[in-house]
Amino acid sequence: MFNKSHFVFLPMRSLLSVAALILLIMSPAIAEDGHAHEAQQSDQQAQAQPAESNEQHDHETSHDKDNHDELMPKEDEHDHSVESNHAEDGHDHDATHDKESHGDSMPKEDEHDHSAESKPEEEGHAHAEDEGSEHIEMDADMAQEHGVLTAEVTAGQISVTSKLYGRVVLSPDEISQVSARFPGQITRVNVNFGDSVKKGQLLASVESNNSLQSYNVTAPISGVITAKDANTGEVAADQNLFTITNTQSLWAELKVFPGQAMKIKPGQKVRLLHNNTFYESTIKQLLPSKDNAPYRIARVALDNQQQVWFPGLLVEADAITEQTQVNLRIPNSAIQQFEGESVAFVKVGKQYQVRPLQLGINDGQYSEVISGLRQGDDIVVENSYLIKADLEKAGAAHAH
Repeated sequence: MFNKSHFVFLPMRSLLSVAALILLIMSPAIAEDGHAHEAQQSDQQAQAQPAESNEQHDHETSHDKDNHDELMPKEDEHDHSVESNHAEDGHDHDATHDKESHGDSMPKEDEHDHSAESKPEEEGHAHAEDEGSEHIEMDADMAQEHGVLTAEVTAGQISVTSKLYGRVVLSPDEISQVSARFPGQITRVNVNFGDSVKKGQLLASVESNNSLQSYNVTAPISGVITAKDANTGEVAADQNLFTITNTQSLWAELKVFPGQAMKIKPGQKVRLLHNNTFYESTIKQLLPSKDNAPYRIARVALDNQQQVWFPGLLVEADAITEQTQVNLRIPNSAIQQFEGESVAFVKVGKQYQVRPLQLGINDGQYSEVISGLRQGDDIVVENSYLIKADLEKAGAAHAH
């Protein structure tokens, strides 16, 4: 009985031992195969992960691009993606209202900001923005301060003139050489060189050699002592004791050449220019020239009470040879060149407006106006260049 059980037991035990041995032998191969399978799965997962990552990245990039396109503003429209997102949550009305408000607050592309141009330059003096009528505005106080004077346009005469040149000379009638009537000793001298004297004023006293009586020497004309050859105690013979020159009356001697000779006649009016001021006089005489020079001398008397003329001064003059009556006449001081045209500035209220002119004949002082003005227009006749300068300044500001 015992032996049989032992016999059965031994084989089963041996079988378990063999199985354990087989497992022990085969376990490295199984483990290696498991590791290889796991490595293969790891490689597959590693390969799959970049693909999924790339796919996810592409998807995210596409999604970001779509979102970016939605966020970027379209031309002539304002972006309100935030409001649109809110609209998906049920706030469409608020988003639309915000968009309209935002659109109203933003400047449009076709509009220009003129805030800088609208600033006034200074009080009482502003430029007009209306291109249709070029003008500036200036109040009466500023016009007076800058010496901007106006006058009405009227009819008048335009003179045809001939230009003459010459010089100022002393009048032979206004130079006096004073000497003693009788030879004798000079007992007293009352004037000095350079003194101004009046006609009949006492100049000196002389004791006559014949009668031994003293007599007075007086000034025959008024003027200035320009030469003196008399001293107390000297003997007066036939020499000139004094020379008196009157410079309050001078002459202009103007040369008349052959081409002008037929036009220039005595009695014609002459306008002489000196220090930007015109003086009027008349041709008194036409004389032959000295030394047979090929011209005549037109002598013109000059009233020099104000002492503005000097002997030897070179002068130019316009001899008026003809006068024509015209309907509209303005002084040349009122005419300016603006944007390639002759213009005048008409005062209308506080405005000084540009008026292009068509001009006719002129005589150096006045010009005929054919078109551009009417009788009674109030135009700038003095310092009109100031109006021109302001208009040019305004034009330069608009150009920038």
